[in-house]
Amino acid sequence: MDSLINSIQYISECIEVEIIVTDDSTNDKVNILCKRYNKIVVWLQGPKKGPGANRNNGYKSVNSDVEWIIFIDDDCFVNEGFIDSYFQIMKYDNINVIEGQIICPDKSNTIFKRQPEYRGGGGVLPSGNFAIKSELFAKIGGFDEELKIMEDMEFAHHLKYNGHIIEYCPSAIAYHPSQPKRGIFYFHWVFHFKWQLLLNYKCRLRHIETNIIHSIFKTWVDHINIIIRQTSHLISKPDPDRWVMYCFERCLAWITMPIVLPYLSFWDVKFRNMIKKKLISLKRSPLKL
Repeated sequence: MDSLINSIQYISECIEVEIIVTDDSTNDKVNILCKRYNKIVVWLQGPKKGPGANRNNGYKSVNSDVEWIIFIDDDCFVNEGFIDSYFQIMKYDNINVIEGQIICPDKSNTIFKRQPEYRGGGGVLPSGNFAIKSELFAKIGGFDEELKIMEDMEFAHHLKYNGHIIEYCPSAIAYHPSQPKRGIFYFHWVFHFKWQLLLNYKCRLRHIETNIIHSIFKTWVDHINIIIRQTSHLISKPDPDRWVMYCFERCLAWITMPIVLPYLSFWDVKFRNMIKKKLISLKRSPLKL
């Protein structure tokens, strides 16, 4: 919060900025903290339905005359020129979406720390640091609240599908300190690939009309291809700061594959049935906006 407010002081022109905190926690600590910052910070109770729903909740309180919104995660802090860097690009009429960098300032070669980074320029649009015109965010329909992770990837897919170019702003930096990893983290990591499966259905890269046997076969092939590609990146795109962590994760993915493949098959059938029963929606229009 302090870094955001400090960044406002470095804006080169007179513009109005409001900070909205949408809080999914189960206590009053954040609410009490926000009261220290007077009128510049608005606190909202989050819906407790996942990160996509929480971000959408923040957008709902944005005034109708607000032109741009910036998303930033609560476990990050920003550089002094963060807001002004975005503002300088926002001036151009043909730009609707901008992504910044996410940098881990305290990386170390260990498997016991989560060290998120995104150096930008790939159009991934990480939800922890990007800006979008308010009107376009509403037109796309916000984040898909049925995806508990990868909701930013689904959002980025439909932006690009509808012809929107994601501009890169390297000087808008969100610093994401490393976080400790407990054993339960890797347990959940092993089974997180089911969300990639649902993501593909949401992005129309998979179809429920496909024969179930073919669909399960494709599930297996796609997963194996992902692991092969990620493993090859250890050599072709090495990250010396996090190489030990990535090696461990690739080894874990290969070792647990006999468990994960049947698990994904189960979820493929389950997701297909839920989509057919309209318990899961493919809400994005296949037609361009």
